[in-house]
Amino acid sequence: MKKYLYAITVIGKDKPGIVAAVAKVLYEKGFSIEDSSSTLLKDQFSMILIVSVDEKMSIIELKKAFYRVRTDLNMSVSVRRIKSEELKELEEKEEEHLFMVSVYGSDKPGIVYGISKTFAENNINIIDLRTRVTKSDVPLYVMIMEINVPNSIDDDALNSMLEDTCKKLNVDYSVRKVETYEL
Repeated sequence: MKKYLYAITVIGKDKPGIVAAVAKVLYEKGFSIEDSSSTLLKDQFSMILIVSVDEKMSIIELKKAFYRVRTDLNMSVSVRRIKSEELKELEEKEEEHLFMVSVYGSDKPGIVYGISKTFAENNINIIDLRTRVTKSDVPLYVMIMEINVPNSIDDDALNSMLEDTCKKLNVDYSVRKVETYEL
């Protein structure tokens, strides 16, 4: 049986009940949550979901289903259908080489740009990214990323590009390989 996939994003001022309200809509419409991530940024709650359903639903119909979430909880809700070509690309994707990278130093503009630009130029995909400025006498900027590195880049080349970029940005870094296991 064919499944239809959708990407849904929800964002707004944090309050109790957001996840329950979103999950209720999905449950009532017969959706399964395939993948999700949520976080709190300052006082803004954000959630991204990949959901599936057996019967195709229009974007307008799905957006209408979130009317109460948008109005009662004052949340922004965005919906995008994931096309079957995108799924095929994902299935054919090359084996992943995952790494965790931490970058830290004095807070200043350009750290995320500098690191992400280096990764983009080398076809390294940032899978997950978190940043924070510590609350201390001297604010420390911390960026933690999970990255997918192509087979053509070995560990030494990755360390070399990070070292060069971090030197230019006057920040430090650490990197470690993530071991993955199939269940």
